[in-house]
Amino acid sequence: MSALVWNGDRLEEQRMPEPEIKNPHEVKVSIKLSGICGTDLAVVAGKEPGEAGIIRGHEAVGIVSEVGEAVRSLAPGDRVVVDPNQSCGLCRFCRSGKVHLCIGEDKAGMPIAGLNRHGTFAPSFVTEERFLHRLKPEVSWEAAVLTEPLACVLHHFREAGIGEGESVLILGSGPMGLLCQFAARRLGCFTVSTELRQGRLAAARRYSDCALTPEELTAERVRELLGDRGFDTVIDTVGTQMAAAERWVDRGGTIVPMAINGAYRYPLSPTMYAQQAIRLIGAGEYLNTFGEALRLVEEAPELAGLVNRRCALGEAPAAIAELLDGTASPDGTEAIKTVFAFS
Repeated sequence: MSALVWNGDRLEEQRMPEPEIKNPHEVKVSIKLSGICGTDLAVVAGKEPGEAGIIRGHEAVGIVSEVGEAVRSLAPGDRVVVDPNQSCGLCRFCRSGKVHLCIGEDKAGMPIAGLNRHGTFAPSFVTEERFLHRLKPEVSWEAAVLTEPLACVLHHFREAGIGEGESVLILGSGPMGLLCQFAARRLGCFTVSTELRQGRLAAARRYSDCALTPEELTAERVRELLGDRGFDTVIDTVGTQMAAAERWVDRGGTIVPMAINGAYRYPLSPTMYAQQAIRLIGAGEYLNTFGEALRLVEEAPELAGLVNRRCALGEAPAAIAELLDGTASPDGTEAIKTVFAFS
């Protein structure tokens, strides 16, 4: 089969063996859509290491094509969404219920589809039954493919303790930023967002109480919005915005770095955090939020509108370049969420 493989320097379309069921609890899925994640972009941009020889892709939906003899909850023809985090269930973290901190049975890290195990940038994928969730017939593929990133968002919100009525500043309005805005609105937060790209800024205006360019986020504007307060929580979905987060967070507030950018460094002043009682939350992988994310996707079909690019594997170089460069297509639209589509 044709698949997108990280070769150590770039994503490359190449022929790979079609995966086969090897144990009775496994399920084979014909992938319909697989989303390009910020993690994939970070690897391509050199901000994060990638494991060579691995089929990338971890946000995916598809149709069950084959099941192992011990599978009971799924059957061929079922529509499913993939949970890529294949926690081992055996390490000390899994045994204590902290499956999001799984280090794998071999202590080499949690097995994650598309990161250190073959993923979903391919027409076929095999995983265990427990890592698949059935989709209702009325849920669109486009909405369902956002389940995994939404699970990440919900986990971060829970770990940060974000609640109704709080003020939340979301820096960046890419797919994760927009999903943060969606979640904040559902919670009843007062939500302000920022974004440089005009197409994404327009999308942010649908989900935020106020969407601004970074230059428009001034002290005067914040006073108009909040009076003499800062924001209860600031979420960085860009990966380079710690200075802005520190500037705008209120005393006793919370900063949540969400984006993946291993190349970014920022000098912290522990004294400032101690004196201002500011919390810095690192949430890790999601924990027990996948089901809640799927329920929200079922209740909010409008999320499908965030997926505004569908492409074939052979179009990957142009699709990734568009996401990294922020260039508009000939029709003037900007990519928000791009997915690979399979027949």
